[in-house]
Amino acid sequence: MSLLILHAVRLLGFADTEAVAARFAQDPSLVESALIDAGVNGFVSRSTFAGTSGWLLSGAGRAENERLLAEELDLAGARSRVLAVHEDFTEFNDGVVNACGTLQLGISSNQEATDVLIGALAAWRPLEAQLMRSLPRFGGYSDRLLRALKFSTEDASWLTGTDRDSFHRVWFEIHEDLIATLGIQRAQS
Repeated sequence: MSLLILHAVRLLGFADTEAVAARFAQDPSLVESALIDAGVNGFVSRSTFAGTSGWLLSGAGRAENERLLAEELDLAGARSRVLAVHEDFTEFNDGVVNACGTLQLGISSNQEATDVLIGALAAWRPLEAQLMRSLPRFGGYSDRLLRALKFSTEDASWLTGTDRDSFHRVWFEIHEDLIATLGIQRAQS
C-alpha cells in the first residue's frame, strides 16, 4: 500500500478517489485500484453520505498509515527536524485556532483575524522549507494558505469555510500531517 494514498485519505478525512489522487498529484486510476485493494485489506472503506461518496480510513488503516510514516521518518533520518518544526508550529497554532474561531463566531473583524493568519503563514514558510529537505510531501501548504488568503479578499469563507480549501482547513491538515508523521495524538500536540 502506498504511503501517500493512505496518508491522503487520512489528511482529507472523507474524500472521493479524484481528491485522494489530487492530494499528492497521483494518477486517479492507479489510486482507485490501490484504494480498492486497501479496502480488501480493511484499511479503508467506501461510504456515501448526503449523496456524496468517498473513502474513509479505518482503525487498521490508521495504524498502517502510522507504521508507514514512521518508516519514512526513520529512513529520512528526519525525526529531530520534524519534532523541532512541530514545536515551532505549536507556538503560533493557538493564534490561528483563536482567529478562526472568532471569525466563525463573528466576534472578530476579518482584518484582525486575517492579520493573525498572514503572520502564521509567514512563520510557516521557513518551517515548510525545513521539512521539505527531508520529506518533500510537506511541500505546497504555503501556496494553499496564500491562495486561501487571496481569495478571502473577495469571499471571507476562504478563511474558515469547510466546503473549500480554506485557510483553516489547510491549517488543520498541516497540524494533522505533523502529528501523524510523529505518531502522536492530537490531544498531545
